[in-house]
Amino acid sequence: MRVSGNIKSLIPVLAVLLLASSCEAPRSYPPPITYYYVAPTTAYLRSCPSYGDECGIVAQVFAGDRVELTDANDFGWSMVRLERSGAVGWIVSDLLTMSPVPATYYIASINEYLRECGDYNCRPIEMLVRGDRVEKRDQDNRGWWRVFSLKSGNMGWIPVMSVSVRPGPPFYYVNVSSLALRTGPSTATRIIATLGFNDQVEILGMGAGGWAKVRDVQRGIIGWVAARYLEGFPVPAPRRVPAKKTPAKKPAPEKEEAPKPEAPKAM
Repeated sequence: MRVSGNIKSLIPVLAVLLLASSCEAPRSYPPPITYYYVAPTTAYLRSCPSYGDECGIVAQVFAGDRVELTDANDFGWSMVRLERSGAVGWIVSDLLTMSPVPATYYIASINEYLRECGDYNCRPIEMLVRGDRVEKRDQDNRGWWRVFSLKSGNMGWIPVMSVSVRPGPPFYYVNVSSLALRTGPSTATRIIATLGFNDQVEILGMGAGGWAKVRDVQRGIIGWVAARYLEGFPVPAPRRVPAKKTPAKKPAPEKEEAPKPEAPKAM
């Protein structure tokens, strides 16, 4: 069988194309994005992988938050990007899970109001008690969840620190060197006792202004503490409490000297 002249002329061209394709560098594809989910009810992203004073809090994260893993070190910390807000920070790797966190939670406080909006000034819809189940539907950036009450069918908002992934009381740990336990939700109230670093407390309820009513597990004393100084797990080093800025004293105004009387003129 004879090959036509046109086909014969194409053979060198095809050979060159095949050779060029064989020498072409292999295409590279970006690695797949790895997503994780926050496991504890509440935790924090930090500016660097440590609980030390130099690593401030970047953002608060809640159970079920999806994060994108961007880096990790050999000391058990992961650098992640919070999908909800885009905030980037470090978190202990053990607090992340690859499986989506269940949407059903338990009321862990003795009682908690389901409210129309995410604020203590919003109208109460229903009184929830410890052990009631709720489904998480939404959240805001101030520590409130929008939930569906399984016992009544009502939809409303509750503070995140009043729920737990397991039935029973929620236990938290003091994350500062010392924390005042007070008679009421205000720094103007009397101090009952002082809690130490990593002391375990049981959350009994939440009050306005970020205050939590707690029971000291070791001594059984009940009082109020600032909830921002509690963690959902023991931490290796106490968090530094920012020092209160005292207003600078204004310099006293200089006293004006009284004008000296003029000497009488000679006549």
